[in-house]
Amino acid sequence: MKKLSILTVSLALFGCGDDYNASQNNDSSTQTVETNVRTLNLKTFSQSEVCQYNFDATQEDYDVWNAENPEYFPIKVFPEINSQKFGLTIPSVTENEYNFIDYLASSKAQLSASDNEVDFSLPTTGIIAFEMQLKIPIYSLGNSSYTSRISLVGITNNGYSINSNFGFQSGTYDPEFGENPANVNYYMAYRLTDESGPTTSYYQNANTTNNSNNYQRLGIYINQATKQVGYIFNGVDQGYQSSLPAALQKLSFTISSGVAIYSNHLSGQELSSELITDRGSLQFNYPQGTTDICGNTI
Repeated sequence: MKKLSILTVSLALFGCGDDYNASQNNDSSTQTVETNVRTLNLKTFSQSEVCQYNFDATQEDYDVWNAENPEYFPIKVFPEINSQKFGLTIPSVTENEYNFIDYLASSKAQLSASDNEVDFSLPTTGIIAFEMQLKIPIYSLGNSSYTSRISLVGITNNGYSINSNFGFQSGTYDPEFGENPANVNYYMAYRLTDESGPTTSYYQNANTTNNSNNYQRLGIYINQATKQVGYIFNGVDQGYQSSLPAALQKLSFTISSGVAIYSNHLSGQELSSELITDRGSLQFNYPQGTTDICGNTI
């Protein structure tokens, strides 16, 4: 049986729906986004504490999931972890060692949670912000491929599920369009939690084929009063570009990367994905009064 990657199909764990192949279609209103939300074990922080997440799932936890889902490539913990930064250094391998590897940062609670559950309660007023940064390859991948993404799932206080991704892909293929050009993409979508009714989404794609900057950073700020969502991409404020049906009540995050090593073009490259949630580490300028997702004023 052919193995499946959790990054290239609809994830059994998180129901992330249309992922990187959506780069072939910028008409976001036609995208179908699954809203199969899982729980992440987070905790509420006071003003004096660092605002961060508890990615506490271990390789033992993943081994259990792997045994229960043999149709997927086995998932592994990231080999390099520094707080909320998860990375890997691509090894040099011989031809008989070519392989595909999936890495995941999750929590114990999320691996065993039921659908439509998230557990980090947000401030219900004001503007909240967080950032995500990807370190991506800037050289040709040859026959290899690399994908990474930071995913957000959440719920509103009126019964909608929210799904958002910030990701990169290079060397991947679409069954209709062939090889996808290297690109960074991000989207925000929502649908009723019971999956009835249409999906409303916002999608952006930036080609990185000739990119010389291997760091790509996205800031998202959400106005809970007006239900507007703004974006800052690589330091350029895009303003409010999308909206939510109601204030975002709770959310969760996951971080995942997949590398298919079928050449040595990636050998030695250090790649990473980082979630930035604490006010002291946010780099971009936000509207006055914005807080981090724990309610700490930036």
